[in-house]
Amino acid sequence: MTSLAVLSAPSRSRRPDRNGRAAKTVSVYTLGCRLNHAESGSLAGSLATLGFHVVGEDPTADLCIINTCAVTHEAEVQFHALLRRVLRANPNAFIVVTGCLAQIDVERLRTVPGIDLIAGADHKMVLPALIQKTPMIKRDAPLIFHTRRIRQDDFTIPVPATYDSLTRPNIKIQDGCNFFCSFCIIPYTRGRERSRPLSDVMMEAEIWAKQGHREIVLTGVNLGQYRAEGNDLADLIDALSTINGLDRIRISSIEPTTVSDRILDQMAASRKLCPHLHLPLQSGSNAVLSNMGRHYTREAYIDFVKRAYESIPDLGLGTDVMVGFPGETENDFEQTVQLIEALPFSYLHIFPFSERKGTRLHRMSLAPVDPRIIKARVKRLHDLSREKKTAFYRQYLGKSVEVLFEQADENGLFSGFTGNYMRVAVQSDLPLAGTVHAVWIRSI
Repeated sequence: MTSLAVLSAPSRSRRPDRNGRAAKTVSVYTLGCRLNHAESGSLAGSLATLGFHVVGEDPTADLCIINTCAVTHEAEVQFHALLRRVLRANPNAFIVVTGCLAQIDVERLRTVPGIDLIAGADHKMVLPALIQKTPMIKRDAPLIFHTRRIRQDDFTIPVPATYDSLTRPNIKIQDGCNFFCSFCIIPYTRGRERSRPLSDVMMEAEIWAKQGHREIVLTGVNLGQYRAEGNDLADLIDALSTINGLDRIRISSIEPTTVSDRILDQMAASRKLCPHLHLPLQSGSNAVLSNMGRHYTREAYIDFVKRAYESIPDLGLGTDVMVGFPGETENDFEQTVQLIEALPFSYLHIFPFSERKGTRLHRMSLAPVDPRIIKARVKRLHDLSREKKTAFYRQYLGKSVEVLFEQADENGLFSGFTGNYMRVAVQSDLPLAGTVHAVWIRSI
């Protein structure tokens, strides 16, 4: 569920600051979701404007910012491993911890050796200003900027997330969630729903387009709940579609109950809005869905997917599935398998259940599932995911598709994505990165 990336600049050599001195270097590490990646890009850009030199994963960096995730226990393990690795390489690095873990686990983090500053949710995006005012010296106890109550106001982004090297940049348009699924910690780490004004989103998207980026990915916690100054997600998509040079607009993970008919119509007719939906399912059992606090039934989910698939040509459809939710019986799991087999998914993201203290589930009396059973169920779904993906790709054998290419690997093999999120690779001596080309699918 988590991923680790490091924002990087073209060169590791130190650049002089405005006074001719060597600029302090900073590494920004990101654990977790697309939203974290977008926020890290903004933080890096803000620090660059203050005179810092943003570098990659460099053990000599003066400042290390770790943007954490708290969705699963695995994300916490990754954070602590990363922190130890950085401190082993550079015990003098000034360590800043922010993100979801910094919001919900600040008391435990303050006891972890090596951390110099902790910034909760309400202080995350003003970190550059806090760092500028803080002497970067190692200390026995970290400075803490944290409030339990997270503001609910709509937001702007101080510096757009343009200090990044992604071919398909993420743009944060929404934050927070009011759904409070029983297993989910996010409403407590990011607060209630709030959105970014359309004009602010447009400003960032236009910058990306002028820099030559052909696709943007809209991201948020509960994307379909975007509401700002009377505009909803469909209004924002219409506005973004007018930007010259921007060929693709992609919606990241979105709750099925929040996708309007207007968005389906846009996806069916637009040349810019990618025919791709990632609709979290979590379970195919109504009993489990009810315990999860999900806002739909098995039948409602099936009806929506069928309607979307019938109305949108070449739709790529992905989903999230949680395995081993407390109380999940063998029959519950079989209902999930049967639903996945019946629907036209092109890929699955599969997650074993991870308990989070502080969620509603922590107060519910549901029997845990044996870890050995969870492991077997996860394997079965991974096998099914491969089958679904192969069947989806097979439809395009001998056909032409348009691919936005990313970087080449060490063998000169360029890969990229189609509009419906099919990864395609070609061998080429041409510089394909960041360009869109029509290619024939010869093999899968």
